[in-house]
Amino acid sequence: MINTWNESLLHEELKEYFCGDSGVTEVPVEGSICDAVLDDGSIVEIQTKNLGKLRAKLEKLLQSRRVTLVYPIARNTLIETYEPSGILKTRRKSPKHGTIFQLFEELTGIWHLVGHPGFTVTAIFTDTLELRIADGTGSWRRKGIRISDRKLVKMHETVEIRTLEDLAAIVPDEVPEVFTVSDLSRFGAGSHAGKMAWVLGKTGIAERTGKSGRSYTYRLKIPNKRLT
Repeated sequence: MINTWNESLLHEELKEYFCGDSGVTEVPVEGSICDAVLDDGSIVEIQTKNLGKLRAKLEKLLQSRRVTLVYPIARNTLIETYEPSGILKTRRKSPKHGTIFQLFEELTGIWHLVGHPGFTVTAIFTDTLELRIADGTGSWRRKGIRISDRKLVKMHETVEIRTLEDLAAIVPDEVPEVFTVSDLSRFGAGSHAGKMAWVLGKTGIAERTGKSGRSYTYRLKIPNKRLT
C-alpha cells in the first residue's frame, strides 16, 4: 500500500535512525514538537526541504538546547509510478543526482544560525525511492502524476556543518582566489552557484571585492580547508 501520511516514510526512517535506541521521538519542547530528543537532552530535527521554515523553531530551541538539523540529499533516486489501483506502471532511475551544493539553497533562510555553538547541520547522502501515482491530480509538468511518498533505500556519507570553517570547506579547491558566481558554477555548484555566493557573503565567509565585466567578484575571508 502506498503511504499517504503528511510525514513521509523518508522523514520517518531518518528520524528513527538518528534517534537511536536511547532517544525519544515526537517530544514537546518549548512549545514545539521535536522529531527526537536524545538522552543527553540535545534535539534532532529532520527536514527534507525548505529548511527556512524551521527558522523560528530553531531560534527558540537554540536558546537552551543543542540542535542537529538533518537534511537528506538524494544522490540516486528510483522512481516507481503506480496506477490508482496500486498496480506498478513504470520503474526508472532519475537522471538527477543531488550534490552538497544544494545545501546553500536551503541555508538562505537560516544562514545566521550557521556557526552557532549549539547548532549542527548534518547533510546525509541517500539513495531514495520516490513513489508516484498516475491519478491526474499531480502537476502538469508531470502530466497529472503526483508524488505520493519518498522512502529511504540506502544511506551514504554525511557532511557535518558546525562552524563557518566547515561551510567554507565546501568551496572547491579549484575555485580561484578571486572568483565569480560563474566560477562556482563551473567547478561544481551548477545552478546553485548564485545562492552559494549569497550565503558565503551573508555569513562573512566571503567578501565582495569588485566586478569583472558584469559579474561581481568575491574572495574567501575564511579558508576553504576543513579544520581538524
